[in-house]
Amino acid sequence: MNRLKITSLHIYGFGKLENVVMENLSPNIQVIYGENEAGKSTVMAFIQAILFGFPAKNQQDLRYVPKKGFKYGGKLVVETDDQRKITVERVAGRSSGDVTVQDEQGNPCDLNEVLGGLDKTMYKGIFSFNIMDIQNLQLIDSEQLGSYLFSSGLMGSEQLHKLSRELTKEQEERFKPNGRKPVINRLLTSLKEEEQNVLKWKEKMGQYDRLQKDLDQYDNEWKESLIAKEDTEKKIKQTEAMLTIQPLVNRLEILQLQIAEFGNFESFPQDGLSRLEKWQTEAVFYQSKLEKTAKDLHEKEREFVQIKVNEKILGNEESINALVNILPTYQQAKEQLSLLATEIVQLQKRIEGWKQDLAWHDKTDQELEAIHTSLASKGSLRELLKAHHELHIQKQRLDEQFQQAKEELEAQEERVKDLEQEQLPNHEVIKMKELVEVDSMDTLHKEIHLNEQLLNQLKKQLDVQKKNNQNEIKKSKQIAVASLLMGIAGAAYFYMQGQLIPSLLCLILFFILSFMINRKTKQTNSRNELLIEKEEMENKLELLRGKLYSNENYGKMEEYQKALAKNEQVMQLLQKEQLLLSQCDRTYNRIIKQFEEWEGKNFSFQDQWHKWTSSLSLEQISPPFMEEAYDKVVQLKVAIADKKELVERQKHFQTVVDTFKNKLETLIEGHIENDTRISIEEVFTQLRVSVEENVEKKKRKQRIQEQIGELKEEMDGLSHHVLEAQKQIQNLYEQAEVNNEESFRQKNQQNIEKTELEKEIILLKNQLAQMENSYQLRLTERKSMDMWNSRKIELEETLKSIKEKLSQLVENRTATKETIRLLEEAGTYSEAVQQFELSKSKLQEHARKWAIHATASHLLGKTMDYYRTVKLPKVLHYASDNFQFLTKGNYIRLLDEQNERTLMVQHADGTKFEPKELSQATVEQLYISIRVAVAQVWSDEQKLPFLMDDSFVNFDHHRTNLAIKLINRLALQGYQFLFFTCHHHIKEKLASEPNNRICSIDTMKVGEATIKR
Repeated sequence: MNRLKITSLHIYGFGKLENVVMENLSPNIQVIYGENEAGKSTVMAFIQAILFGFPAKNQQDLRYVPKKGFKYGGKLVVETDDQRKITVERVAGRSSGDVTVQDEQGNPCDLNEVLGGLDKTMYKGIFSFNIMDIQNLQLIDSEQLGSYLFSSGLMGSEQLHKLSRELTKEQEERFKPNGRKPVINRLLTSLKEEEQNVLKWKEKMGQYDRLQKDLDQYDNEWKESLIAKEDTEKKIKQTEAMLTIQPLVNRLEILQLQIAEFGNFESFPQDGLSRLEKWQTEAVFYQSKLEKTAKDLHEKEREFVQIKVNEKILGNEESINALVNILPTYQQAKEQLSLLATEIVQLQKRIEGWKQDLAWHDKTDQELEAIHTSLASKGSLRELLKAHHELHIQKQRLDEQFQQAKEELEAQEERVKDLEQEQLPNHEVIKMKELVEVDSMDTLHKEIHLNEQLLNQLKKQLDVQKKNNQNEIKKSKQIAVASLLMGIAGAAYFYMQGQLIPSLLCLILFFILSFMINRKTKQTNSRNELLIEKEEMENKLELLRGKLYSNENYGKMEEYQKALAKNEQVMQLLQKEQLLLSQCDRTYNRIIKQFEEWEGKNFSFQDQWHKWTSSLSLEQISPPFMEEAYDKVVQLKVAIADKKELVERQKHFQTVVDTFKNKLETLIEGHIENDTRISIEEVFTQLRVSVEENVEKKKRKQRIQEQIGELKEEMDGLSHHVLEAQKQIQNLYEQAEVNNEESFRQKNQQNIEKTELEKEIILLKNQLAQMENSYQLRLTERKSMDMWNSRKIELEETLKSIKEKLSQLVENRTATKETIRLLEEAGTYSEAVQQFELSKSKLQEHARKWAIHATASHLLGKTMDYYRTVKLPKVLHYASDNFQFLTKGNYIRLLDEQNERTLMVQHADGTKFEPKELSQATVEQLYISIRVAVAQVWSDEQKLPFLMDDSFVNFDHHRTNLAIKLINRLALQGYQFLFFTCHHHIKEKLASEPNNRICSIDTMKVGEATIKR
């Protein structure tokens, strides 16, 4: 036997772990602890990669290539059973990496020999399992759970069982002895039909050749008729083209005669009329604009003379403007003085109101400022309120649990008492057993008895489920009412604080929560299934009783048998109910103990609460209103500080107002009469308006002077434009050889008519050219329209006779082809033979594949039978010990059902259960027992370290302790465990053993990892 233990590891670079060293690993249990994302799974994958190679790029496993350029790989130091220390180093290289294996003296070693021939798949299936394997149990169908655990007992995983199912499925998809849908069955049927088709074709070949000759003759006549038809259609198209072209030619000749009647218009200017109208319009426009400009010039000169400017008041413009700049500051200061006075009064009222709310009438501002309201004090308050809330919730929960436990205990005691009263006296039972003899009806009696028991159990399950549903509905209503009350309280709190929107949101949120909780109902699918099963059971029982009652030997013996069967059933139910009674009693005592713990926590809270409230002089405030009171204390201190700041600002703004008044009084001396009836702002406004008016008059006079100069320049330009327009009009008259506008317009109209005729001639010529190109002909002869129409009628008669002949040929040809089609029957003789041979080839190919799967399935069955005979008994022996230990003797043995590939579990009372009948936690205990047992059996040949990743996370406190005791016991037998966990309580339990060691991995930072012991 080879024994292998890992003593140290060094990660060069693997995933996010870089330059990580773990030395002096425990030979028993080495715990590797770290938070989520710390790198525990990376270390686990690293160990497997060093021993068995890096995953290839086309595999699904992660390769964990370093992201920061560190060397990919690392090394492990392992110790064998002969005390040799072997170093296994693997770095990036080939697909699985370059590996170096050597002992302490540097001698090379064979890694396959060190690992005892195990590959990565075998190692992971036997010695390595994690939380995902446990969670996968929850995804397996209950009917397949037994087969899954059976397969895990053979090889540590379900691969053999899964492969067997796949091979069987492949065989049945290809061939079944009496099947119709499998491929081979369908090919055999098709092959028989194709063979008959080939024989029929040999009889039809003679008639086929004669019909084919007739078809060729029809095809030749068809082609000749088509050629004649195309030639006639072409001639008809040419005749129709000539009928279209001839009217255009006649119109072209008429237009050419009309255009010859006009004289020569070459000297007439192009676009003459539009050019004349354009220059006439410009002449009128510039003349009217010239007259308007002269009028505007006269008005501006008169306005310039009328404007008078006061130069004296403009001398003080700079001083007045300087005072204008500080006017907003003065006005703002006056407004601020008024606002500050109002704010100080309102702030003082709020301060007095808060003092009255907190009952602090005698406290001064200095005393209030000295109160300690730091973040630490606020944090202490929140912690105390959180503790008070948790104690309150815990008290409510304990009250509900206590009431429920009390009701269940009383109900269970009542059920036990009823069952004890239903038991028959011992002497009556003995007497009935002596009278009842076993006869031919014994089998029927047993079957009726068994069905009656099952029916009673179903009825009790339905009653228990009904009660549970009622309790759930009651509890949901209580939670909904509590949520609604909390929402109303929260909304009232925010409303008192003046926060209306949070108040409405809080009320709506808790109302929706209450509504959803109240509507929540438990699914009744399982209850419906039980009702259906009960109805079926009752029907079956009625049929059995009918058979029994129809028998002639049925008599008083039936009553005795029923009484004995009922008594036996009552005894069994009594045992179960007594067991449930003890469980209810333990639950009741546990809740009483939790009540005592709650009293201790509440006393500690009251002491801390008194100390905190005394430090802030808030002893009179109760916990529900303490946070509001604390906020008012903070607001009171802030208000006092704000009041001091407002007083200082009031003094500052008063200084600004006094300074402005002094400067204004100095400036208005000698300019404006000092009238005490008007305000300072009105005086300042009069002074500023006077300055602005004179400045505006001065600017306006300058603008008018500039406008006068611009108007004079504009008049000169307009005069030039009027002369230029008149000159252009005279040039147009000279070019047209006329003396006035009327003669010019008459000659322009004649020129337009001639131009339109020329355009129409060009258009007709283009249309003739397009038609000749389109019809591909030239106008070589001229005929009248009647002659062309007669030609068209003759050609159409010829085309009609050709089409009638083609129609007759089509009928004859179609009839012949239909006869040939009926003979061919959707194929030719060669196609029928080819299809027959192709089907034979397909049948041979599928038969060969079926034989391969059948051989593989046979060999796999032999392998599974071997493992079942040789390995499985040892595995079940070890697994029974492990399972009995984990369940504290409640289950004592695992059984192999020889006729089926599944396992059974035997209870301490002798009852056998299928895995699907166990609870989820018990199934997980069973799975761990089997996986550990597989490793124990394989360890007889090769003992390698266990890799376990949080395999006990779903267990409660009691089951976790038992699982840890199991691996501690195995560790003492020479097994090494590398246990990866992120749970502190599991780490602490494992660390309690002196031989176990702990490695803590801190959460990764940039480029570093820290290992703590």
